[in-house]
Amino acid sequence: MTDNIDIIITVVMRSDYVKLLIKSIDRYTKYPYKIYIVTDIRNEAEQQLFDSLNEMYADRDDIFIIESENTDTRMGNEAWVNTPVDGRRVGLASIFKSIANETGIKASNGKYVCLLDYDCVFLSEWTERILPLVDKNFFVSGCWREEGKMGTDQFFIYERNNLESRNLMPDCTVYDCGANISKYALENNIQFYICPNSNRAFGDSNLRKYHVMDLEHGEQIFVPNSKEELVPILYHYGRGSARQNELYEKWCSEVSKYLEEN
Repeated sequence: MTDNIDIIITVVMRSDYVKLLIKSIDRYTKYPYKIYIVTDIRNEAEQQLFDSLNEMYADRDDIFIIESENTDTRMGNEAWVNTPVDGRRVGLASIFKSIANETGIKASNGKYVCLLDYDCVFLSEWTERILPLVDKNFFVSGCWREEGKMGTDQFFIYERNNLESRNLMPDCTVYDCGANISKYALENNIQFYICPNSNRAFGDSNLRKYHVMDLEHGEQIFVPNSKEELVPILYHYGRGSARQNELYEKWCSEVSKYLEEN
């Protein structure tokens, strides 16, 4: 096991999301890290994405483009399935994302694992604030979904040994992606940490007044500093490949502007 953060990013088209996210990782991550970009290769479009990502980061020895172990040729919006533990209906997209996350986790060997949606961007140096929380908790998540009793995996970071020593892997066996880890923690009374966030449905919408970018959609994730002041560390847009083109372009414009100025 190496002393670094393994950042696992599942990608579904729209490579500009990835470019901006990696730019923010490079700028705001002060702890050693490696990036594992995972994508399906089941059709010509996905093969083109895989090839373009390999070409884009050919000169980086800390970025790995890998093929997901998913072998299902259906597209993520084509069907629903039931999770085996609680029988909840989830889209195939959740199953495929879970498989991709597992592919990245198994391909890596760092001390810390960080699952990250590709329509995210870091807003400030985050490791100095997050890693002390990770060291004290079973996991740290950017949002809590009360109806599913789960920390979401849009931003989900943990110490690898916490899960491997218990033979655990984030999966989609209950409720949604990664909910099995929250279920285990709750059932065994293990402490975890949920970051303050501005999600309208699952967080504190009053925090939206502190958003640092002019975006109607998405959520901003915060961590308190030593004075208990909330510091923005991450923005998650949501609905990645499903966003309308104009909203995707708005994201690219606002994030590019933010990174140029900060």
